[in-house]
Amino acid sequence: MKTIFQASGISKHYGTTCALRDANLVLKAGQIHALMGENGAGKSTFVKILVGAIRPDDGALVLDGQPVVFGSVRDALNQGVVPVYQHSTLFTPLTVLENLSAFGLGTAQHSWARNNCLDRQQASEVLNMVGLDVSLDSLVDELSLGERQLLEIARGVGRRCSVLILDEPTAALGAREADRLHQALQVLCAKGTAILYISHKIDDIKRMADAVTILRDGLTVVNAAARDDISAAQIVQHMLGQTFEPQALCVSSRGEVVLEAKDIRLTPTAQPLSLCVHRGEVLGIVGVAGSGALRLGEVLAGAASSHGGSVSLNATAEVVSDRQSAMRAGIGYVPSDRHADGLFLGLSALKNASASVLRGFSSWGVLRLREEATPFDALIAQFNLNPPRLDLDAAYYSGGNQQKLLFLRNLVLPNLRVLVVLEPTRGVDVGARESIHQALRALACRGIAIIVVSSDLLEVNTLCHQLLVVASHQVAGRMMADAQTDAVLSMMAGAS
Repeated sequence: MKTIFQASGISKHYGTTCALRDANLVLKAGQIHALMGENGAGKSTFVKILVGAIRPDDGALVLDGQPVVFGSVRDALNQGVVPVYQHSTLFTPLTVLENLSAFGLGTAQHSWARNNCLDRQQASEVLNMVGLDVSLDSLVDELSLGERQLLEIARGVGRRCSVLILDEPTAALGAREADRLHQALQVLCAKGTAILYISHKIDDIKRMADAVTILRDGLTVVNAAARDDISAAQIVQHMLGQTFEPQALCVSSRGEVVLEAKDIRLTPTAQPLSLCVHRGEVLGIVGVAGSGALRLGEVLAGAASSHGGSVSLNATAEVVSDRQSAMRAGIGYVPSDRHADGLFLGLSALKNASASVLRGFSSWGVLRLREEATPFDALIAQFNLNPPRLDLDAAYYSGGNQQKLLFLRNLVLPNLRVLVVLEPTRGVDVGARESIHQALRALACRGIAIIVVSSDLLEVNTLCHQLLVVASHQVAGRMMADAQTDAVLSMMAGAS
Protein backbone atom coordinates (compact mmCIF):
# COMPACT_ATOMS: atom_id res chain seq x y z
CA MET A 1 0.00 0.00 0.00
CA LYS A 2 1.12 3.54 -0.75
CA THR A 3 2.46 5.60 2.16
CA ILE A 4 0.41 8.80 2.47
CA PHE A 5 1.77 10.47 5.61
CA GLN A 6 4.98 9.82 7.54
CA ALA A 7 6.50 11.30 10.71
CA SER A 8 10.13 10.51 11.50
CA GLY A 9 12.26 11.28 14.56
CA ILE A 10 9.79 13.75 16.06
CA SER A 11 10.82 15.37 19.34
CA LYS A 12 9.31 18.14 21.44
CA HIS A 13 10.38 19.75 24.73
CA TYR A 14 8.53 22.15 27.02
CA GLY A 15 11.30 23.65 29.12
CA THR A 16 12.95 20.73 30.90
CA THR A 17 10.00 18.40 30.19
CA CYS A 18 10.47 16.02 27.25
CA ALA A 19 7.04 15.38 25.70
CA LEU A 20 8.33 13.47 22.65
CA ARG A 21 11.64 11.85 21.79
CA ASP A 22 12.09 10.03 18.50
CA ALA A 23 8.40 9.43 17.77
CA ASN A 24 7.64 7.78 14.42
CA LEU A 25 4.52 6.99 12.42
CA VAL A 26 3.70 5.68 8.93
CA LEU A 27 0.14 5.99 7.55
CA LYS A 28 -0.82 4.06 4.42
CA ALA A 29 -3.69 4.61 2.00
CA GLY A 30 -6.77 2.57 2.79
CA GLN A 31 -5.63 1.61 6.28
CA ILE A 32 -6.93 2.34 9.78
CA HIS A 33 -3.83 2.86 11.90
CA ALA A 34 -4.23 2.90 15.69
CA LEU A 35 -2.14 5.18 17.89
CA MET A 36 -2.11 4.05 21.51
CA GLY A 37 -0.37 4.98 24.73
CA GLU A 38 -1.01 5.67 28.39
CA ASN A 39 -2.20 9.13 29.41
CA GLY A 40 0.91 11.31 29.40
CA ALA A 41 2.70 9.12 26.83
CA GLY A 42 2.86 12.01 24.32
CA LYS A 43 -0.08 11.20 22.05
CA SER A 44 -1.68 14.64 22.31
CA THR A 45 1.60 16.43 21.57
CA PHE A 46 2.27 14.09 18.64
CA VAL A 47 -1.17 14.71 17.14
CA LYS A 48 -0.81 18.49 17.56
CA ILE A 49 2.40 18.30 15.52
CA LEU A 50 0.75 16.13 12.85
CA VAL A 51 -2.07 18.67 12.37
CA GLY A 52 0.06 21.83 12.52
CA ALA A 53 -1.07 23.08 15.91
CA ILE A 54 2.53 23.13 17.18
CA ARG A 55 5.94 22.66 15.56
CA PRO A 56 8.39 19.93 16.56
CA ASP A 57 11.87 20.70 17.87
CA ASP A 58 13.29 18.02 15.60
CA GLY A 59 12.13 15.48 13.02
CA ALA A 60 10.31 15.61 9.70
CA LEU A 61 6.85 15.19 8.18
CA VAL A 62 6.33 13.82 4.67
CA LEU A 63 2.93 14.02 2.90
CA ASP A 64 2.42 12.24 -0.43
CA GLY A 65 6.17 11.87 -0.81
CA GLN A 66 6.94 15.56 -0.25
CA PRO A 67 8.41 17.14 2.93
CA VAL A 68 5.91 19.46 4.61
CA VAL A 69 6.05 22.03 7.39
CA PHE A 70 2.62 23.03 8.66
CA GLY A 71 2.50 26.57 9.98
CA SER A 72 -1.01 26.12 11.36
CA VAL A 73 -3.98 23.76 11.47
CA ARG A 74 -5.34 25.66 8.47
CA ASP A 75 -2.23 24.67 6.48
CA ALA A 76 -2.80 21.02 7.39
CA LEU A 77 -6.50 21.21 6.46
CA ASN A 78 -5.69 22.78 3.10
CA GLN A 79 -3.33 19.89 2.36
CA GLY A 80 -5.87 17.23 3.28
CA VAL A 81 -4.91 16.41 6.90
CA VAL A 82 -8.16 16.66 8.86
CA PRO A 83 -8.39 16.29 12.66
CA VAL A 84 -11.51 15.33 14.60
CA TYR A 85 -10.94 15.98 18.29
CA GLN A 86 -12.31 14.06 21.27
CA HIS A 87 -13.69 17.20 22.92
CA SER A 88 -16.29 19.06 20.95
CA THR A 89 -15.25 21.89 18.63
CA LEU A 90 -18.77 22.36 17.32
CA PHE A 91 -20.56 25.71 17.30
CA THR A 92 -23.53 24.82 19.48
CA PRO A 93 -25.72 27.87 18.65
CA LEU A 94 -25.47 27.06 14.92
CA THR A 95 -27.28 24.45 12.85
CA VAL A 96 -26.00 21.07 11.72
CA LEU A 97 -25.58 22.37 8.15
CA GLU A 98 -23.64 25.43 9.30
CA ASN A 99 -21.32 23.26 11.37
CA LEU A 100 -20.71 20.92 8.45
CA SER A 101 -19.55 23.94 6.42
CA ALA A 102 -17.27 25.30 9.15
CA PHE A 103 -14.04 23.74 7.82
CA GLY A 104 -14.70 25.09 4.35
CA LEU A 105 -15.32 28.59 5.63
CA GLY A 106 -12.35 28.42 7.98
CA THR A 107 -9.89 27.54 5.21
CA ALA A 108 -11.29 30.04 2.70
CA GLN A 109 -9.02 32.92 1.77
CA HIS A 110 -11.88 35.42 1.95
CA SER A 111 -14.67 35.57 4.51
CA TRP A 112 -17.28 35.89 1.75
CA ALA A 113 -16.29 32.62 0.05
CA ARG A 114 -19.74 31.05 0.29
CA ASN A 115 -18.86 28.49 -2.36
CA ASN A 116 -16.96 26.69 0.42
CA CYS A 117 -20.27 25.82 2.11
CA LEU A 118 -21.83 22.39 1.56
CA ASP A 119 -25.19 22.34 -0.19
CA ARG A 120 -28.02 20.42 1.45
CA GLN A 121 -27.62 17.34 -0.74
CA GLN A 122 -23.90 17.08 -0.02
CA ALA A 123 -24.53 17.59 3.69
CA SER A 124 -27.18 14.86 3.74
CA GLU A 125 -24.81 12.44 2.03
CA VAL A 126 -22.12 13.15 4.63
CA LEU A 127 -24.54 12.53 7.51
CA ASN A 128 -25.70 9.29 5.90
CA MET A 129 -22.09 8.16 5.60
CA VAL A 130 -21.68 8.17 9.40
CA GLY A 131 -25.22 6.96 10.08
CA LEU A 132 -26.42 10.20 11.69
CA ASP A 133 -30.15 10.78 11.23
CA VAL A 134 -30.83 14.39 12.26
CA SER A 135 -32.29 17.41 10.51
CA LEU A 136 -29.82 19.74 8.82
CA ASP A 137 -31.70 22.62 10.42
CA SER A 138 -31.41 21.29 13.97
CA LEU A 139 -29.33 23.36 16.36
CA VAL A 140 -26.30 21.50 17.72
CA ASP A 141 -27.54 22.48 21.20
CA GLU A 142 -30.45 20.09 20.64
CA LEU A 143 -28.27 17.04 19.86
CA SER A 144 -27.20 14.37 22.31
CA LEU A 145 -23.55 13.87 23.19
CA GLY A 146 -23.31 10.86 20.88
CA GLU A 147 -24.95 12.73 18.02
CA ARG A 148 -22.53 15.62 18.46
CA GLN A 149 -19.56 13.24 18.24
CA LEU A 150 -20.93 11.74 15.02
CA LEU A 151 -21.40 15.26 13.65
CA GLU A 152 -17.76 16.08 14.48
CA ILE A 153 -16.70 13.03 12.48
CA ALA A 154 -19.08 13.85 9.63
CA ARG A 155 -17.56 17.33 9.39
CA GLY A 156 -14.13 15.77 8.92
CA VAL A 157 -15.44 13.25 6.40
CA GLY A 158 -17.17 16.09 4.52
CA ARG A 159 -13.81 17.45 3.34
CA ARG A 160 -11.94 15.74 0.57
CA CYS A 161 -9.30 14.55 3.02
CA SER A 162 -6.40 12.19 2.38
CA VAL A 163 -5.58 11.77 6.09
CA LEU A 164 -8.31 11.65 8.74
CA ILE A 165 -7.17 11.84 12.37
CA LEU A 166 -9.77 10.66 14.89
CA ASP A 167 -9.16 11.28 18.60
CA GLU A 168 -11.19 8.86 20.75
CA PRO A 169 -14.00 8.76 18.15
CA THR A 170 -16.18 6.23 19.99
CA ALA A 171 -15.76 7.70 23.49
CA ALA A 172 -19.29 9.15 23.48
CA LEU A 173 -20.90 6.54 21.24
CA GLY A 174 -23.07 3.55 22.05
CA ALA A 175 -22.55 0.16 20.46
CA ARG A 176 -24.86 0.78 17.50
CA GLU A 177 -23.37 4.21 16.76
CA ALA A 178 -19.86 2.74 16.98
CA ASP A 179 -20.83 0.05 14.47
CA ARG A 180 -22.14 2.72 12.07
CA LEU A 181 -18.89 4.63 12.46
CA HIS A 182 -16.87 1.50 11.68
CA GLN A 183 -18.88 1.00 8.50
CA ALA A 184 -18.25 4.63 7.51
CA LEU A 185 -14.51 4.25 8.08
CA GLN A 186 -14.46 1.17 5.88
CA VAL A 187 -16.08 3.21 3.10
CA LEU A 188 -13.40 5.89 3.48
CA CYS A 189 -10.64 3.27 3.44
CA ALA A 190 -12.03 1.84 0.23
CA LYS A 191 -11.60 5.31 -1.30
CA GLY A 192 -7.93 5.40 -0.26
CA THR A 193 -8.13 7.59 2.84
CA ALA A 194 -5.48 6.98 5.51
CA ILE A 195 -7.05 7.02 8.99
CA LEU A 196 -5.21 7.58 12.27
CA TYR A 197 -7.39 6.18 15.04
CA ILE A 198 -6.47 7.25 18.59
CA SER A 199 -8.20 5.24 21.29
CA HIS A 200 -7.78 3.63 24.68
CA LYS A 201 -10.37 0.97 23.86
CA ILE A 202 -8.38 -2.15 23.06
CA ASP A 203 -11.48 -4.00 21.85
CA ASP A 204 -12.12 -1.21 19.32
CA ILE A 205 -8.51 -1.37 18.14
CA LYS A 206 -8.54 -5.15 17.71
CA ARG A 207 -11.79 -4.90 15.77
CA MET A 208 -11.15 -1.83 13.61
CA ALA A 209 -7.44 -1.20 13.14
CA ASP A 210 -5.14 -2.68 10.50
CA ALA A 211 -1.92 -1.61 12.25
CA VAL A 212 -0.93 -0.41 15.73
CA THR A 213 1.69 2.10 16.90
CA ILE A 214 2.29 2.55 20.63
CA LEU A 215 3.95 5.47 22.44
CA ARG A 216 5.42 5.27 25.92
CA ASP A 217 7.18 8.18 27.62
CA GLY A 218 7.30 10.08 24.33
CA LEU A 219 9.02 7.25 22.45
CA THR A 220 7.62 4.90 19.79
CA VAL A 221 7.91 1.44 21.36
CA VAL A 222 5.77 -0.39 18.76
CA ASN A 223 5.85 0.87 15.19
CA ALA A 224 3.08 -0.20 12.79
CA ALA A 225 2.56 -3.72 14.14
CA ALA A 226 -0.05 -5.65 12.18
CA ARG A 227 -3.23 -6.11 14.20
CA ASP A 228 -3.03 -9.89 14.13
CA ASP A 229 0.62 -9.87 15.24
CA ILE A 230 0.03 -8.21 18.61
CA SER A 231 -2.31 -9.41 21.35
CA ALA A 232 -4.38 -7.30 23.71
CA ALA A 233 -2.10 -8.32 26.58
CA GLN A 234 0.97 -7.27 24.60
CA ILE A 235 -0.62 -3.90 23.82
CA VAL A 236 -1.20 -3.27 27.52
CA GLN A 237 2.32 -4.39 28.42
CA HIS A 238 3.89 -2.07 25.84
CA MET A 239 1.72 0.85 26.97
CA LEU A 240 2.56 0.46 30.65
CA GLY A 241 6.01 -1.09 30.43
CA GLN A 242 4.79 -3.87 32.71
CA THR A 243 2.28 -6.68 32.81
CA PHE A 244 -1.21 -5.79 33.95
CA GLU A 245 -3.95 -8.07 35.24
CA PRO A 246 -7.33 -6.39 35.73
CA GLN A 247 -8.90 -7.29 39.08
CA ALA A 248 -12.49 -8.21 39.63
CA LEU A 249 -14.23 -5.89 42.06
CA CYS A 250 -15.25 -7.57 45.32
CA VAL A 251 -17.41 -5.06 47.17
CA SER A 252 -18.87 -5.42 50.61
CA SER A 253 -22.37 -6.70 51.26
CA ARG A 254 -24.96 -4.02 50.86
CA GLY A 255 -26.54 -2.46 53.92
CA GLU A 256 -29.51 -0.21 54.55
CA VAL A 257 -31.05 2.00 51.86
CA VAL A 258 -29.11 5.26 51.49
CA LEU A 259 -30.64 6.95 48.44
CA GLU A 260 -34.19 6.55 47.17
CA ALA A 261 -35.74 7.92 43.99
CA LYS A 262 -39.51 7.77 43.64
CA ASP A 263 -41.63 8.22 40.50
CA ILE A 264 -38.96 10.05 38.49
CA ARG A 265 -40.09 11.12 35.01
CA LEU A 266 -37.20 11.91 32.66
CA THR A 267 -39.57 13.40 30.07
CA PRO A 268 -43.17 14.62 30.41
CA THR A 269 -44.49 11.48 28.68
CA ALA A 270 -42.10 8.84 30.06
CA GLN A 271 -43.28 6.24 32.55
CA PRO A 272 -42.22 7.03 36.14
CA LEU A 273 -39.27 5.06 37.50
CA SER A 274 -38.15 4.33 41.02
CA LEU A 275 -34.96 2.92 42.49
CA CYS A 276 -33.03 2.67 45.72
CA VAL A 277 -29.33 2.25 46.44
CA HIS A 278 -27.99 0.56 49.56
CA ARG A 279 -24.97 1.28 51.70
CA GLY A 280 -21.91 -0.37 50.12
CA GLU A 281 -23.78 -1.20 46.90
CA VAL A 282 -22.58 -0.40 43.39
CA LEU A 283 -25.54 0.12 41.04
CA GLY A 284 -24.90 0.24 37.32
CA ILE A 285 -27.14 2.22 34.95
CA VAL A 286 -26.70 1.46 31.25
CA GLY A 287 -28.31 2.68 28.04
CA VAL A 288 -27.44 3.76 24.53
CA ALA A 289 -26.81 7.42 23.63
CA GLY A 290 -30.04 9.40 24.04
CA SER A 291 -31.73 6.66 26.10
CA GLY A 292 -31.97 8.80 29.23
CA ALA A 293 -29.37 6.83 31.24
CA LEU A 294 -27.03 9.82 31.60
CA ARG A 295 -29.98 12.08 32.34
CA LEU A 296 -31.09 9.77 35.15
CA GLY A 297 -27.60 9.92 36.65
CA GLU A 298 -27.68 13.71 36.50
CA VAL A 299 -31.09 13.79 38.22
CA LEU A 300 -29.89 11.49 41.01
CA ALA A 301 -26.92 13.80 41.60
CA GLY A 302 -29.03 16.96 41.58
CA ALA A 303 -27.30 18.16 38.41
CA ALA A 304 -30.53 18.12 36.35
CA SER A 305 -34.23 18.40 37.08
CA SER A 306 -36.88 15.80 36.33
CA HIS A 307 -40.50 16.14 35.22
CA GLY A 308 -41.81 14.75 38.47
CA GLY A 309 -40.84 12.58 41.40
CA SER A 310 -38.27 13.01 44.16
CA VAL A 311 -34.75 12.00 45.20
CA SER A 312 -33.94 11.78 48.91
CA LEU A 313 -31.31 10.46 51.31
CA ASN A 314 -32.68 8.40 54.14
CA ALA A 315 -29.87 9.35 56.49
CA THR A 316 -30.76 13.04 56.35
CA ALA A 317 -34.34 12.92 55.03
CA GLU A 318 -33.21 15.77 52.76
CA VAL A 319 -34.85 16.03 49.34
CA VAL A 320 -32.38 16.63 46.53
CA SER A 321 -33.41 19.54 44.31
CA ASP A 322 -30.07 20.79 42.93
CA ARG A 323 -26.32 20.23 43.29
CA GLN A 324 -26.12 22.42 46.38
CA SER A 325 -28.72 20.41 48.26
CA ALA A 326 -27.17 17.17 46.95
CA MET A 327 -23.75 18.11 48.32
CA ARG A 328 -25.27 19.04 51.68
CA ALA A 329 -26.86 15.60 51.76
CA GLY A 330 -23.55 13.90 50.92
CA ILE A 331 -23.91 13.12 47.20
CA GLY A 332 -20.71 13.39 45.17
CA TYR A 333 -20.78 13.72 41.39
CA VAL A 334 -18.42 13.11 38.47
CA PRO A 335 -20.02 14.37 35.20
CA SER A 336 -19.69 12.66 31.82
CA ASP A 337 -18.04 15.66 30.14
CA ARG A 338 -15.16 16.72 32.37
CA HIS A 339 -14.31 19.78 30.27
CA ALA A 340 -17.80 21.25 29.91
CA ASP A 341 -19.22 20.37 33.33
CA GLY A 342 -16.38 19.44 35.66
CA LEU A 343 -13.06 21.26 35.42
CA PHE A 344 -11.98 24.87 35.79
CA LEU A 345 -9.25 24.77 33.16
CA GLY A 346 -7.91 28.22 33.97
CA LEU A 347 -7.17 27.22 37.55
CA SER A 348 -4.59 24.96 39.18
CA ALA A 349 -5.12 21.28 39.86
CA LEU A 350 -5.34 22.11 43.58
CA LYS A 351 -8.10 24.68 43.05
CA ASN A 352 -9.99 22.12 40.97
CA ALA A 353 -9.61 19.34 43.51
CA SER A 354 -10.45 21.51 46.55
CA ALA A 355 -13.43 23.30 44.98
CA SER A 356 -15.88 21.10 46.91
CA VAL A 357 -14.41 21.83 50.35
CA LEU A 358 -13.09 25.41 50.21
CA ARG A 359 -15.35 26.49 53.07
CA GLY A 360 -13.47 24.11 55.34
CA PHE A 361 -10.23 25.98 54.69
CA SER A 362 -11.48 29.53 55.04
CA SER A 363 -12.51 31.91 57.78
CA TRP A 364 -14.32 35.18 57.11
CA GLY A 365 -13.59 34.79 53.41
CA VAL A 366 -9.83 34.25 53.87
CA LEU A 367 -8.42 30.97 52.54
CA ARG A 368 -5.86 29.11 54.69
CA LEU A 369 -3.56 28.08 51.85
CA ARG A 370 -1.31 25.72 53.80
CA GLU A 371 -4.27 23.62 54.92
CA GLU A 372 -5.83 23.46 51.45
CA ALA A 373 -3.36 20.92 50.03
CA THR A 374 -3.10 18.68 53.13
CA PRO A 375 -6.04 16.30 52.36
CA PHE A 376 -4.59 15.44 48.96
CA ASP A 377 -1.11 14.25 49.93
CA ALA A 378 -2.08 10.57 50.26
CA LEU A 379 -4.67 10.69 47.45
CA ILE A 380 -2.12 11.86 44.87
CA ALA A 381 -0.09 8.69 45.45
CA GLN A 382 -3.17 6.49 45.62
CA PHE A 383 -4.38 7.69 42.22
CA ASN A 384 -0.88 7.86 40.70
CA LEU A 385 -1.54 11.42 39.54
CA ASN A 386 0.95 12.36 36.80
CA PRO A 387 2.64 14.75 37.26
CA PRO A 388 2.29 14.24 41.05
CA ARG A 389 1.82 17.91 41.93
CA LEU A 390 -1.15 20.23 42.25
CA ASP A 391 0.32 23.63 41.41
CA LEU A 392 0.05 23.16 37.62
CA ASP A 393 -2.91 24.37 35.57
CA ALA A 394 -5.53 21.63 35.21
CA ALA A 395 -5.33 22.06 31.42
CA TYR A 396 -1.74 20.75 31.55
CA TYR A 397 -2.83 17.25 32.60
CA SER A 398 -3.82 14.45 30.22
CA GLY A 399 -7.46 13.38 30.03
CA GLY A 400 -7.03 10.49 32.44
CA ASN A 401 -5.29 12.64 35.03
CA GLN A 402 -7.95 15.34 34.67
CA GLN A 403 -10.52 12.66 35.44
CA LYS A 404 -8.56 11.77 38.56
CA LEU A 405 -8.80 15.41 39.71
CA LEU A 406 -12.59 15.16 39.64
CA PHE A 407 -12.45 12.04 41.78
CA LEU A 408 -10.14 13.78 44.25
CA ARG A 409 -12.69 16.59 44.51
CA ASN A 410 -15.32 14.12 45.67
CA LEU A 411 -13.16 11.92 47.89
CA VAL A 412 -12.42 14.82 50.24
CA LEU A 413 -16.10 15.54 50.91
CA PRO A 414 -16.44 15.11 54.69
CA ASN A 415 -19.98 13.65 54.58
CA LEU A 416 -19.77 11.57 51.37
CA ARG A 417 -22.55 8.94 51.39
CA VAL A 418 -23.32 8.48 47.69
CA LEU A 419 -21.08 8.94 44.66
CA VAL A 420 -22.68 9.28 41.21
CA VAL A 421 -20.16 8.81 38.38
CA LEU A 422 -21.08 9.20 34.71
CA GLU A 423 -18.80 7.41 32.22
CA PRO A 424 -16.03 7.19 34.85
CA THR A 425 -13.30 5.89 32.52
CA ARG A 426 -14.29 7.43 29.19
CA GLY A 427 -11.15 8.36 27.26
CA VAL A 428 -8.66 7.14 29.87
CA ASP A 429 -5.95 4.51 29.55
CA VAL A 430 -5.87 1.10 31.22
CA GLY A 431 -3.67 2.32 34.08
CA ALA A 432 -5.98 5.23 34.95
CA ARG A 433 -8.97 2.93 34.52
CA GLU A 434 -7.60 0.52 37.11
CA SER A 435 -6.81 3.38 39.54
CA ILE A 436 -10.39 4.63 39.24
CA HIS A 437 -11.85 1.14 39.66
CA GLN A 438 -9.71 0.55 42.75
CA ALA A 439 -10.94 3.83 44.23
CA LEU A 440 -14.58 2.84 43.63
CA ARG A 441 -13.88 -0.56 45.21
CA ALA A 442 -12.40 1.09 48.30
CA LEU A 443 -15.34 3.50 48.61
CA ALA A 444 -17.88 0.68 48.41
CA CYS A 445 -15.98 -1.26 51.08
CA ARG A 446 -16.20 1.84 53.29
CA GLY A 447 -19.98 1.73 52.91
CA ILE A 448 -20.38 4.46 50.29
CA ALA A 449 -23.22 3.82 47.83
CA ILE A 450 -21.94 4.06 44.24
CA ILE A 451 -24.00 4.74 41.12
CA VAL A 452 -22.10 4.10 37.87
CA VAL A 453 -23.65 5.25 34.60
CA SER A 454 -21.63 3.78 31.75
CA SER A 455 -21.97 2.65 28.13
CA ASP A 456 -19.12 0.17 28.76
CA LEU A 457 -20.75 -3.16 29.59
CA LEU A 458 -17.45 -4.74 30.61
CA GLU A 459 -16.98 -1.93 33.11
CA VAL A 460 -20.40 -2.25 34.74
CA ASN A 461 -20.15 -6.05 34.81
CA THR A 462 -16.84 -5.68 36.67
CA LEU A 463 -17.97 -2.95 39.06
CA CYS A 464 -21.62 -3.44 39.87
CA HIS A 465 -23.95 -5.60 41.95
CA GLN A 466 -27.00 -4.84 39.82
CA LEU A 467 -27.81 -3.24 36.49
CA LEU A 468 -30.64 -0.89 35.65
CA VAL A 469 -31.20 -0.75 31.88
CA VAL A 470 -32.70 2.49 30.54
CA ALA A 471 -34.33 2.78 27.10
CA SER A 472 -36.64 5.51 25.80
CA HIS A 473 -36.20 7.43 29.10
CA GLN A 474 -37.67 4.67 31.23
CA VAL A 475 -36.57 1.44 32.87
CA ALA A 476 -36.35 -1.40 30.35
CA GLY A 477 -35.13 -3.98 32.86
CA ARG A 478 -33.30 -4.79 36.07
CA MET A 479 -30.84 -7.65 36.38
CA MET A 480 -27.78 -8.87 38.18
CA ALA A 481 -24.49 -7.57 36.81
CA ASP A 482 -23.40 -11.02 35.62
CA ALA A 483 -26.35 -11.26 33.23
CA GLN A 484 -25.69 -12.37 29.66
CA THR A 485 -24.42 -9.52 27.47
CA ASP A 486 -26.93 -10.34 24.72
CA ALA A 487 -29.81 -9.92 27.15
CA VAL A 488 -28.50 -6.53 28.30
CA LEU A 489 -27.94 -5.34 24.72
CA SER A 490 -31.45 -6.44 23.76
CA MET A 491 -32.92 -4.36 26.58
CA MET A 492 -30.69 -1.40 25.70
CA ALA A 493 -32.03 -1.58 22.14
CA GLY A 494 -35.59 -1.46 23.49
CA ALA A 495 -36.46 -5.03 22.51
CA SER A 496 -38.98 -6.85 24.65
